[in-house]
Amino acid sequence: MALCIAFLLYIWTPFLQAANEVSRPCVFPFIFEGKLYSTCTTNGTRKNQPWCSVTSNYDKHRRWKPCTLTEYGGNSGGKPCVFPFLYQRRTYYTCTRKFSKGRFWCSTTGNYDINRKWSYCADNRLEESYPTQPCFFPFMYRNKLYTSCTTAGRTDGKLWCSVNRNYDMKPSAVFCEPTEKSPCSFPFMFKNTSYSSCTKDGSIDGQLWCATTSDYEKDSKWRACATEEYGGNSNGAPCFFPFTYKNQKHSSCTNEDEQHGRYWCATTENYDVDFKFSFCADTKLENVEPLETGNHNPPNKLCVFPFIYGGKSYSTCTTDGFNSQTGWCSLTDDFDRDQKWKYCTASDVQSQNSTRPH
Repeated sequence: MALCIAFLLYIWTPFLQAANEVSRPCVFPFIFEGKLYSTCTTNGTRKNQPWCSVTSNYDKHRRWKPCTLTEYGGNSGGKPCVFPFLYQRRTYYTCTRKFSKGRFWCSTTGNYDINRKWSYCADNRLEESYPTQPCFFPFMYRNKLYTSCTTAGRTDGKLWCSVNRNYDMKPSAVFCEPTEKSPCSFPFMFKNTSYSSCTKDGSIDGQLWCATTSDYEKDSKWRACATEEYGGNSNGAPCFFPFTYKNQKHSSCTNEDEQHGRYWCATTENYDVDFKFSFCADTKLENVEPLETGNHNPPNKLCVFPFIYGGKSYSTCTTDGFNSQTGWCSLTDDFDRDQKWKYCTASDVQSQNSTRPH
């Protein structure tokens, strides 16, 4: 017993009169030796073990806990958090303590409302400056209404959302950083319906979203859709089309050589020369082209064969350049110039066959 006490005192030198309260959450900020801490700290220990106070003033109350560095407990057995997740049909990018008696928790799937799987959050995920509320859509920022995460007002290209209706009146925000880096998967199934673009269906807060696998009902994996370019070493600068990459012209976003499969674009005419890029808006990826969303099967419009795409001539419908297995065609003889297109139908396939030499 004496050895155990000596060991604890060796590790936790500032806590000679402290109470270790593992079941209570960290309180940020807290005061230790007259200084204010907004995160877990190793100060005051001989070992590199982070700790936090469970009251706002450690010097006064001397109550603390070792900080957990991974998720723990819950009915998921400590599986990692998944961000964003839906809880009561709201979009969360951070842990929350709503209805949890003060302890922070997260969903371990993309949709708590469906799967009901959760863990307690690692303490090092929490800090005083990091809000724990869901995104609020739509929100006001500089007298403009936003219905999705935005890079507005930032120079680093990071997506963010307000946790209040009006950011200008009550500035508090979170970064919209998903755990999973995978891009949207178009088309995807949701409630027995196939979606080929981002949708608001099923989202009470109006957040545009997409599945990152072909079947949302099966996998519950999704991401909030970005409506503008973001990140990259251009810090969210707009795409430049067409651009050159590896001596090839690109008239659309590409996921070539991106480790997570995310779609990107050059932000200058020649990536091979300037090496500048941003990640593409998800709302531009339903066909991996920089086009407006909406119906891309306009009535009474016929494919034009042959047509030019990416500097190459096509005499048939193709899936090249599109994140979809559905064939498409140009509505003019030069897609690179006019950016007019549609999904192919049975009559279009017959038309392409009639243009082939016999």
